[in-house]
Amino acid sequence: MQLRARCTIVSLCVTTICLLSCTSTNADECVGMKRDRHRTIMEEYRHSPNWDGYLTEDTLNLRNNETEVDLSRQGFKEVHWHLSSIVGEGYEIFELNLAFNNLEELNELTFLKFYSLETLNLSNNRLQTINNLTFGSLIRLVELDLSFNLIHTLERQAFDRLYALESLSLRENCLVTLAPNQFHFNDHLSSLLLDHNQLAFLPPVLFDPITMVDEIYELDLSDNNFRRMPYIETKEIALLKLDNNHIETLTVNKSFNVRALQIQNNNIYDADLFKFNRAEHIDLSHNNLDNIVGLHEMNQLEYLDLSSNNVSKFDYNLKYSIRNIPSLVTLRLQNCSLNDNNIQGLLASESIFNLDLSQNNFIRLNVSDLSRMRTLQYLSLNFNYLRELVNYERLGQELPYLELVSLSFNRWNCTYYDQLNAFLNRSHIRSTSDPRDCYINGTHVTDSYVTDTFEPLYTMNHIKRDMTVLRNLGRNTIYFMYALYSTIRGQHNETMQHQREQDRHLHDLERDVDRLLGMLAFLVAIFASVLLVAAAYGGYLLVRKWQHDRAVKVVTYNKRANEFSNGVTVNDVMRDNSVA
Repeated sequence: MQLRARCTIVSLCVTTICLLSCTSTNADECVGMKRDRHRTIMEEYRHSPNWDGYLTEDTLNLRNNETEVDLSRQGFKEVHWHLSSIVGEGYEIFELNLAFNNLEELNELTFLKFYSLETLNLSNNRLQTINNLTFGSLIRLVELDLSFNLIHTLERQAFDRLYALESLSLRENCLVTLAPNQFHFNDHLSSLLLDHNQLAFLPPVLFDPITMVDEIYELDLSDNNFRRMPYIETKEIALLKLDNNHIETLTVNKSFNVRALQIQNNNIYDADLFKFNRAEHIDLSHNNLDNIVGLHEMNQLEYLDLSSNNVSKFDYNLKYSIRNIPSLVTLRLQNCSLNDNNIQGLLASESIFNLDLSQNNFIRLNVSDLSRMRTLQYLSLNFNYLRELVNYERLGQELPYLELVSLSFNRWNCTYYDQLNAFLNRSHIRSTSDPRDCYINGTHVTDSYVTDTFEPLYTMNHIKRDMTVLRNLGRNTIYFMYALYSTIRGQHNETMQHQREQDRHLHDLERDVDRLLGMLAFLVAIFASVLLVAAAYGGYLLVRKWQHDRAVKVVTYNKRANEFSNGVTVNDVMRDNSVA
């Protein structure tokens, strides 16, 4: 057992050493390659009078009281050591741009007196290491750009004192790893760009999710060397990018609070989405998916892109999942090896507005195969082999909300295509297709003599270029709409919270008014009871007096006759008294 344990330890040590050596080799290659790139870019600014010079206090133009200083594209090689050692309160500079220079090193004195600095741009330099005290005095810094450098080492406390930091760009560097708790004190961080580095894994803890003020809006880890899905514990990530890596399985052990996940252009063959049930946007295009599970539990999913995957390998899961996602609006199935046979019964949804089936293998697509998507508004069938759209006369009945259909770059017969376009023109459905996009006797109409005189040369390269522009435009539009939706939803939540507070205050006020009315009613009841008792007692006294007055008889005395009016004499009265 001891021998086996020793062998295991030795093998682990050897593996670690190999990984470290490979990592250092990759970092050195990256630094060399990007150094050459930077040298090529900076050749354009070699004519600058400050080329390979020192950045001094005179260069900052402090005598003009400028708060925004732009010293980019100057070719500075170093910041002079006494820049922050001169006696004084500090520089009143809010924005400092040092991009496109030749800076190779920053020390703890470089930005010592830039207390007011809020934006610092150090992109496109030759920095390789960020030390713990490099940005130690920039407690008001909001935006820091370190992109397009040669950074391969970040010390553990490099950003600890940047308490107000919201945006940090480290893209296009040579980072191999990050230290644990690298961003533990950056509670306001909302944008972190780490794309185009050499990262292969992340430490288990990077942020402090308990003290984070808000969500991370964008975390970009694309174009790195990840082979496994990293788990990042944060309050929430609005947009997580992991495209162009080497990830093979999409799975995590804990619930991942991500709203938009872009993980296209990987080698994913198995996607387990059970821990991503709060996601609203997922892009799994350009992978090698064999299996996908957990889609049916994603009740907030609005956008799903499975393009450039072989859907036939997991069509049963997809068929079951799509109909059980109540919020799905956009479904993209470009280049998914779909044809007239495997599309039957695949798509059924009561929420999808946008459906993209372009670049597939359809020849005769039946409209009835889409009849269970009653809410469909936009349909794309570009770049297929379509020759017939079966039952297109029933488009209005099967898809009552359909507004736009794209039918370009197919194999239409011109006569049939004219009939189809004539039908679409008579209905409420618009089409983006070109009437000349058809074939006459196997010859494309744009290649025939009929249109040679006015049709420009339009090759496949032009098509790819235009489609790329449209795709990027569509994605940017989606991101803008997503950001707008996030802002509106945040305002809605804030309004609802304010409304709930107002309702609570109104409820407390109504309760106090009810209590006051109850006390008033109680006092009125007591006062009425007292009045009633007083009135009853007064009536009782009046009745007694009346009865007494009736019982008393008035008797007069006649002195001369020495007798009373009722015939009784004085002697009788005296006798009666003596007897008593």
